[in-house]
Formats: sequence, structure tokens, C-alpha cells
Amino acid sequence: MNQYDGSILSAIEYIENRLDHEIPLDEIARVAAFSKFHFTRIFKAVTKENLNDYIRKRRLTLAARALIETDMPIQQIGFTYGYSSQEAFTRAFKQYTGISPQSYRNKGVHYHNLYKEALSESLLYLKKRQVPYEASIIQKPSFMIGGICLSGELNHHQISVLWNQFYDELQRFSINPETVACYGYESIDETNTPYYLAAIEMDRLENLPSGWRSEVIPEHKYSAFTLENVIENIPNAMEEIYQNQLPAMNLKPVQNFSIEYYEADFMANDRTYTLKFLVPVE
Repeated sequence: MNQYDGSILSAIEYIENRLDHEIPLDEIARVAAFSKFHFTRIFKAVTKENLNDYIRKRRLTLAARALIETDMPIQQIGFTYGYSSQEAFTRAFKQYTGISPQSYRNKGVHYHNLYKEALSESLLYLKKRQVPYEASIIQKPSFMIGGICLSGELNHHQISVLWNQFYDELQRFSINPETVACYGYESIDETNTPYYLAAIEMDRLENLPSGWRSEVIPEHKYSAFTLENVIENIPNAMEEIYQNQLPAMNLKPVQNFSIEYYEADFMANDRTYTLKFLVPVE
């Protein structure tokens, strides 16, 4: 571990012990032994996110857990994690999770894929890793998927929210999300607009539920990469695969899509599971 990583982790330890208090930047930088100016830039360069976003996501994660695991009043939870009013907390929480704090408490189901885990040495390694991901070449027959879609300028957080909405959709149709394999299908349409489909495999596409979209995946050869189950690291893993691993394997991505595969009993951010990233290649 280099000096910068050590400074970042010292700062994280300080932050984690004060998430329910004010966290002055001066103090964080002092613990890290850098000036404020340079520390904020080093933090973003090393972790690939800015310091304020890290703190905000950690506080909202702890607030989400408190909503389900405690009887603390919603207003008090908001105050505890830095919000001056219940309205401000509700607005921030809904923007982050897609639903209000009260709805989240009523559901009683953790949105694990949105939770921001405390940065550790092992997670920092994953963010910076440049070693190859385990890969294999597979041939998949054609299959059909159906689910709900997000289009436009995609970001990783929006996709995570979409998955939670899709799990609600499955339950609405009496499908237990823990009993079916799921697919994340990403492509661009005829207007070059990106879109992402959270989906399950379908035997037939007739009578597709209202609001769902379908795709017929052609038979093809894929490079299948095994990724560690850290949801927020998926974009970094994909960048590494496209930038370094596919060229090193002398494989050319083809077709107009990529696929994420989540096994039937997959639990987001549970490190005992892995996920697959499939790139059609030639």
C-alpha cells in the first residue's frame, strides 16, 4: 500500500467515526496529512468519486439501514445524518433510492445494490486493479429476455434504481426475484440513444406485461468475464475489460450490446457471489 492509499484510508476511518456529526474538511485533510486543496483531488483520483459524494452516500446508506432496522422516527434519522428538516431528508433519500423514507420503511426490504460500503483496503484495491478478470469463451444459443428499460444518458446509480424497480415488478407478477436469473442488457437504439434493460429470460414474448420491453439475443460467441460482487465497481471493471483485457486477448467486440448475468439467488454486494459480464466477440 502506497502513501496516498494509507492517507485515504486514515481519512476514511476518521469519516466513518463521525458520520452522525459534522465532518470538517480541515480535519479530514489534517488526518490525511495533505492540504485541503490537494487532498480532495487525491481522493477523487484514487477512489474515482469526490469526497462529498462519498460522505453523502455513506450517510444515506446508514439512514436506509436505520429505517428498516430501528424504530427511530424518520425526522430523527434525518437529523442524525446531517439533514436540517424531514423535508430535506425525504428529498435527498428519494433522489438516492427512488422512494421516500416512509415507503422504504414500509417495504422493509434493503436495497443492497444502492448501499455504499465503507471504503476499505480491499475495495480500494478493486477500484485500482489492473490485473485480468477471469475470462472464458462460451457459445450461447439464441434466447429471449423481457423487462423494464431505462434510456438516455445512463449512469450507474440510475441503473441500480432501475433494478430495484424491476424486482418490484417481478413481485407484482408473483415472481420471486430470488428464484430467477436476471440479465442486464445494454445497447443503443436506431437514434444512437443508449438504453439499459433489467430483464429475465422469457419462453415467449406474447402478452408481455404493459411497460415491458423485449429483446431477442442472437446465437453468438461471447467472452464471459467473472466480476467480483461489488456493484459500484462494475463500471470500473468494464472499463478495464475494454481498455486492457479484450485487446490483450486479441478479441474484437462485435454486435451492438453487452450483457450482465446475475444467477438466480444473487444478492448484491455479497462477496460470496460473483456476476458475469458477457461481450459478444469474434
